[in-house]
Amino acid sequence: MLGIIRVLTMQDEVAIGLHGRVIEQRYGLPVTSVCIPDQPQGIYDDATDRESVPKIVVAAQQLVEQGCTSIGISCAADPALEETRHAVNVPVYGAGSCAAHLALTAASRVGVLTILEEAPPLIRRILGESYIGTERPEGVRTTLDLNTQQGKEAAMAAALRLQEKGAEAIVLACTGFVTMNFAPELERRLGIRAIDPIVALGAAASVHWQRENDEVQAG
Repeated sequence: MLGIIRVLTMQDEVAIGLHGRVIEQRYGLPVTSVCIPDQPQGIYDDATDRESVPKIVVAAQQLVEQGCTSIGISCAADPALEETRHAVNVPVYGAGSCAAHLALTAASRVGVLTILEEAPPLIRRILGESYIGTERPEGVRTTLDLNTQQGKEAAMAAALRLQEKGAEAIVLACTGFVTMNFAPELERRLGIRAIDPIVALGAAASVHWQRENDEVQAG
């Protein structure tokens, strides 16, 4: 089972499980989801990133104790990725780095759409010379801002700016884009490949899960 860690504090179990359901429905991979405490606006700057690190590590340890055989951090900034990999003995996937790797399979000129001032460093490093720039939707500061009509329109305008810069694919570097199911609409309206970070994480995790299943069946 994959354990998904949401970095936005929520009380609604249906909302907490939304990203996990995306993976279950697409890949058939069983998922359980939790969220970290006391971050009602998620991660949107260096301070909230640092604040999240020990919470993510603890959540991962608890998920492994409950039987999870892999962990996914549902944040495109990949907070606590290295710390969590050192803390647990199962594979740990970051949504942002998975999306960046997947983007390179689709295009050689890749833009990054994020709610941060700059592209997350790990995404930027993975894209290397394929990186063509970053855009942030105007008026959007947190993941909650995306889930408004104004936020959606600002995100589409920012994506268009990336396309005008020459992007052939766009990494959606905030899992808030997953919550608003932005990738299909972006591809339909701009005719450009949009890389959904949770779909990318699920693709990576499903490879490990399939290998586990094959080993079980082989005895």
